[in-house]
Amino acid sequence: MKNAPDLSVIIACVNGLPMVRECLASLATQQGNVEAEVIVADVTGAETARLIREQFPWVKLITFTERLTIPQLRTVGLAHSSGKIVAIIEDHVVMDGRWYEEMVKAHHTHPDCIAVGGVIENGSYERLVDWAVFFCEYSSYMQPVPPGIVKEIPGNNVSYKRSAFEGIDSLEETLDQGFWETTLHEKLLARGERFLLEPSIVVYHEKSFGFLYFLSQRYHYSRYYAGTLFARASLPSRVFRSAVSLFVPPLLMGRIAARVVRKRRHLKKLLLTSPLLAIFTMVWAIGESVGCLLGPGQSLRKVE
Repeated sequence: MKNAPDLSVIIACVNGLPMVRECLASLATQQGNVEAEVIVADVTGAETARLIREQFPWVKLITFTERLTIPQLRTVGLAHSSGKIVAIIEDHVVMDGRWYEEMVKAHHTHPDCIAVGGVIENGSYERLVDWAVFFCEYSSYMQPVPPGIVKEIPGNNVSYKRSAFEGIDSLEETLDQGFWETTLHEKLLARGERFLLEPSIVVYHEKSFGFLYFLSQRYHYSRYYAGTLFARASLPSRVFRSAVSLFVPPLLMGRIAARVVRKRRHLKKLLLTSPLLAIFTMVWAIGESVGCLLGPGQSLRKVE
């Protein structure tokens, strides 16, 4: 029987071309001697599948004609993986040339850590809206970050020892919803597992957003997040949390600004994007308020 590879890399492909091509190209040129398998679960159509088969024949490609969610696609990828370490990335990130090597090394040098996360740098830097998106999503994980044990790691530059999925609900039971870091990490921490943040593991976020498109993404993700988090709360609790959510924007703005200022990078971009950040945080609060009150609805299916 063939030995399991060192690393399985799972990509939920919901954005398609050209982003996934750049992502896979960065995996094709990885340095070092890590044996890895790459699994792409794709919902973006025949053209994406054709290009992957022609240009990246070493990729294990799984295609769907129906629109599955990102967590569902990740769960399918996990079911088809065999690596000792399972990595999750997104189709719009590009990996540093030593990403494989640094990820596997971190697991070997920290056997007590069930999950290892890295840093995220901005690769879409020509438009202010993309800087604002980056600050909203990834200001916690941009350089510099100190290495060490943490409670939070990013969901699109992360890997897990395969034992992370033992004791979690079976794949068959969770396939309808799939797994996302917001639920998986909570379960791992609850059972006493440890996370490592390692700044030598670098990806570049290279998705460019339209203004209205990102507003939609912020709304749907925050509605899904809050709707799931408070699904079992009483009606009075949900009504109260829904009202409180509308006061969240100043808190979010303050957190983003504090992170960027503390890192002493991109301060001018922070100032220039402040009006956009104010709008983005308000939309997040609206989505959270709706989610608390009415539940997640179909928002997860619209997150890309």
